[in-house]
Amino acid sequence: MPDETQYIVISLKHTHRRHKAITLWRPNDSGYCWTLGRAGQYGEQAVLGHLGYYNSGCSNIAVPLELVKRLCCEVEYDMKEFGVCLPNNADTWKRLLAEVIRPTDYKGEPDYKGARYRKAA
Repeated sequence: MPDETQYIVISLKHTHRRHKAITLWRPNDSGYCWTLGRAGQYGEQAVLGHLGYYNSGCSNIAVPLELVKRLCCEVEYDMKEFGVCLPNNADTWKRLLAEVIRPTDYKGEPDYKGARYRKAA
């Protein structure tokens, strides 16, 4: 039996234009971080069992750990969290959104420097 694919859950809701790095979920649904070393890894079956929670497209998406590793780089963030992060830019978001675990109910609208501002409801 092959090893289960691991996923990183990314928060669209908690990633803002001013952030240099994309916000990641920590292990066991216990908060957020920016560095890959502190991020939680979620098994494919766990994510598929709760797609609306982990991969809604509105607030979160789940993407393969291997993709995240390829996209990560050193991002100078702050003294509390310095290290390997996902840069918060258009190219990174384009690649992440293209490889979510399953199509989402909502179209992800990430917030990064240069992104169009959303219209108020």
